[in-house]
Amino acid sequence: MDYKVFRAINQLSGRYSSLDMLMILISKKVRYIFMFVLIFMWFRNDSQKKLTLNAVISAVFTLFIHTLMKCFYFKPRPFIKHRVGILIPSKMDSSFLSKHTLLTFAVSTSIFLHKRIV
Repeated sequence: MDYKVFRAINQLSGRYSSLDMLMILISKKVRYIFMFVLIFMWFRNDSQKKLTLNAVISAVFTLFIHTLMKCFYFKPRPFIKHRVGILIPSKMDSSFLSKHTLLTFAVSTSIFLHKRIV
């Protein structure tokens, strides 16, 4: 399934230069957007501080679990196993799921669950 989803997305690579540039920009800058959003939420008002703290704790915990998992399990990312064109170079030793994916999911889920409960 990993490869099927990857192939469906990767087939668009190189066809639309504006989409390629957008994906490269998102890939390189998304971590800064998350940091900006968390900083903005922290200074917005006092009720957002607990949410922001939970999101940061979730991200740190996720990175810790990811580091532990890398010690015991490695699954090559789809672009390593299959020869395909990629837009930007990536580490060959990183495992699937990527840190970008894990951090995005951790922070987004923290915010979503908090907003849903409140």
